[in-house]
Amino acid sequence: MIFMLYRKHIMVCTTAKERHCGSKGGEELFHAFKKAVIEKQLNDVLVSRAGCTHQHHCGPTVIIYPDGIWYKEVQINDINEILDEHIVNGHLVERLLNSDISVRA
Repeated sequence: MIFMLYRKHIMVCTTAKERHCGSKGGEELFHAFKKAVIEKQLNDVLVSRAGCTHQHHCGPTVIIYPDGIWYKEVQINDINEILDEHIVNGHLVERLLNSDISVRA
């Protein structure tokens, strides 16, 4: 059995309840993240759905682990910036940062 080790894990809230991340575009965001990760050949990055993060008031929410960084109000046009700046270059995307819940070094 082969186990893949991932350097980063991107979790996108897709909870479909009214006024939750899924109804704000979370499901579409999840699929777009998966596509962009494949296109950029980020083979050590896992993208998955997250259940309710209780941050739906500022969703869609995207969480990056192991960094403990939470992004809020993420839209499809933010994906490349998150991948290029955060995932590849290690710089936070400050304008999207949910500073109320993110862990910062």
